[in-house]
Amino acid sequence: MLLELFRNHKRWLMFIAMVLVIPSFVVTGIYSYNRMISDDGAIAKVDDVSILPQQFDEAKRQRLENLRVRLGEEFRSNILDSQEAKAALLEAIMNERSLVGETSLENIHLSDQVAIEMIKTFPRFQTDGKFDAEKYSNYLAATGMSDEYFVQMIRGELSRNLLTEGITRTTLVPQTASRGIYQLLTEKREAALHNLNITDYMSKVKVSDEDARKYWTDNQKQFQRPDAINVEYVVFSPELFRNVEPSEEDIKTFYEQNPNRFRAPEQRRASHILIDLSGGKDKAKAKAEEILKKVQADPKSFAEVAKKESADTGSAIEGGDLGWFGKGMMVPAFEDAVFKGKEGEIVGPVESEFGYHIIQITGIKATAAKPLAEVRDEIIKLYQDQESQKRFAEEADNFTNMVYEQSESLKGVIEKYHLKPMTLNNVTIDGPADPAQKKLLNQHVMESLFGDECLVEKRNSQAIEVAPNTLVSARVTAYQPAHIAKFEEVRADILSMLTTERALDAAEADGEKLLAGIKDGTLKDVKFDKPVMISRSQPLGWDFNLINSLMRVPAKSLPAYIGVRTTTGYTLVHITKSETVEPDASALEGTRNELAGMFGQSEELIYLDGLRAKHQAVVLNPEYLPDGGKSQAQNQEQAKP
Repeated sequence: MLLELFRNHKRWLMFIAMVLVIPSFVVTGIYSYNRMISDDGAIAKVDDVSILPQQFDEAKRQRLENLRVRLGEEFRSNILDSQEAKAALLEAIMNERSLVGETSLENIHLSDQVAIEMIKTFPRFQTDGKFDAEKYSNYLAATGMSDEYFVQMIRGELSRNLLTEGITRTTLVPQTASRGIYQLLTEKREAALHNLNITDYMSKVKVSDEDARKYWTDNQKQFQRPDAINVEYVVFSPELFRNVEPSEEDIKTFYEQNPNRFRAPEQRRASHILIDLSGGKDKAKAKAEEILKKVQADPKSFAEVAKKESADTGSAIEGGDLGWFGKGMMVPAFEDAVFKGKEGEIVGPVESEFGYHIIQITGIKATAAKPLAEVRDEIIKLYQDQESQKRFAEEADNFTNMVYEQSESLKGVIEKYHLKPMTLNNVTIDGPADPAQKKLLNQHVMESLFGDECLVEKRNSQAIEVAPNTLVSARVTAYQPAHIAKFEEVRADILSMLTTERALDAAEADGEKLLAGIKDGTLKDVKFDKPVMISRSQPLGWDFNLINSLMRVPAKSLPAYIGVRTTTGYTLVHITKSETVEPDASALEGTRNELAGMFGQSEELIYLDGLRAKHQAVVLNPEYLPDGGKSQAQNQEQAKP
């Protein structure tokens, strides 16, 4: 049964769940409409069906929205403006089109119910691990999608992922490779340490001003300071307009015009016992009728019977409990039985594509409207949110025009909108170090500030969207060109760095003497810590270089002593023995699966390349090629007689 298949493959399930955020999600649905659109200006074709500029722009817009969610404060609105990003996005669209064509050729079709069951598992639609119909409805309302459209979208995505999963999940990994990697990661070494800590040497080494100045003179490039600017900027967002207070009439009108917002739809809670069809339909029905009589005679036994008899193992462990759900979330026959029944009633057998269900209705939440007094504060907030968003939308263009038309100063928008100007000094092209400031002065803003218009002509930057409904305009108030930092500015840092290096050198010198004495037998009283078992998979917090060094010693050479310089000093290591674990079948299979996942990504790219060729995917506009069509132009030029 497909539901059981999904439940037993959680890693694959979580991968599919990522369709809520991954980029390929956004191009779904484009294919369905492309035959109705004119081919004029096509930038590419797949199966002789055009990809038009407006379709590319829509995919780009939705990809940006997904990136905004994923990257948070690291997001910048021009992230897809590079030639490489443009080419990669078009390739993703062509991959999607090719997969659509291939699912049709291979006759891969999944039912709506499979998509619905999958949607119920998405974490963003769950509360306490169970599907939450209200969260789902809110998501659809926020995205402007209907339930039917979203189900079809997920259904198509699942079908296409079955193709790519067929490649990534069947990647062949030689057993010798799996065994070798497993042993590399799990081999254990018994080792004891003797540390010569850098702190014991810091006070013993001396660094003079002459040493520091010589280092500064000999390493001028190290003290190169990049261009830096002082910045003044303003932030324009809906928060500027939130001080509006609704009248009592406004509150009452809002309440009356939005009845569904303050009304909870009817929900029901039910438990079920599923008898699957593995033994035949007649036997399943007979067994279901027998169980129905049993639980109707003793309703309190329903949960225990469900645990023993239900084929739906996911709900069986909860006594068959399916939680609360609204209409449209279960298969029709099951839903009809639940919503026609009374609380406490046990009904069935109800037939569905999964088998026969015996259902116990355990709770009913009727549709109910909340009184105005109860939701008054919520309405005020909603009203303010809507009004501030409305005012922001009305004024955003004006703000954008003002910072452009009055580009010699931000004074105009500051006075008009009562903005608070903010300043920041010594900012490089990398932007502020503080995360909150970096969110506002992101890479896009910084690139504008270091452009000629802002840096040379002293103009305002354009109004740049740094987050949803958040615009920033900035200007350069002072500029310091790249230069070599003066010795006085970096003296303390140089002294600290040289002291550390010399302390490490001293620790290493002493350590090497100890190591030599231990190896030739002249030193026998060097104390080591208690030996422990260490491996690459269980590093115990040890220095990475230290672990690699001791693991590189051939096992046949043990016991052995080595010395390793680390960031905290010099460490002598006494390696006494090596232990390898012969992997059992499950461990070897786990390693093979991990390697297959890594190799599978490469094989998927090869598969998609071949699929595009099979479905005659071709880029028609050279501006969408990775190099902007330069190589194509060169080839054409060379081909001329």
